[in-house]
Amino acid sequence: VGNITIESQKEKEQLANRKNARYVEMLGGLNENELLDGAKEYLLKLKNDGVKIALGSASKNAPFILEKLGITWLFDAIVDGNLITKAKPDPEVFLKAAELLDLPPYECVVFEDSQAGIDAAITAGCGTVAVDINGILLGADKKVKTLSELL
Repeated sequence: VGNITIESQKEKEQLANRKNARYVEMLGGLNENELLDGAKEYLLKLKNDGVKIALGSASKNAPFILEKLGITWLFDAIVDGNLITKAKPDPEVFLKAAELLDLPPYECVVFEDSQAGIDAAITAGCGTVAVDINGILLGADKKVKTLSELL
């Protein structure tokens, strides 16, 4: 609706806060039914097999989303936008997750649905699985359309 001129850093922060508040409000109805096909079952299998699990996201809302989905308890570590300063394709999020799990990156496998995430995981030295519904992601060690394929 036309061009908006932002006058100050304070105004930018106020707009970002308003945008985030609306986003969080929209997430209010989120529940377990929104999980990707096979996601909870696969996470439960990994957990039961003793595999350490971390979530790596640039979003500062990641803990809230996990809570709404009812799966926070499945994660040993959560790395979100409050713990990192660089977004994917920078590998910071995956390096921090490996550190919190007390594992070297080469012992970690990242499940990603974006090219920037795949690129970040490769740069971090992690194994990669592309959750690639549309068949467009490149460079991953393995591709699946849904996590249920891994059960």
